[in-house]
Amino acid sequence: MEQQKILVVDDDKEILFSMSKLLEYDGFHVIQAKDGIEALEQFEKEKPDLIILDIMMPKLDGISALMKIRASTYRTRIVF
Repeated sequence: MEQQKILVVDDDKEILFSMSKLLEYDGFHVIQAKDGIEALEQFEKEKPDLIILDIMMPKLDGISALMKIRASTYRTRIVF
């Protein structure tokens, strides 16, 4: 069975690290992004099964990133 991919997006290093390690421990393939711009790049490249998205981030906030992701034809679940 293929590992499910989860994109974790947060500008807080400790939160990003902790969430990623917990998800990896549970057997998920984790992709990380530190801001909304990087999240969009990783979304296009990796096509994750789930995105865990922070709202307040530099460069591009979570709401703006969500709007751009939803404009894509690829559908994925997003949790704020």
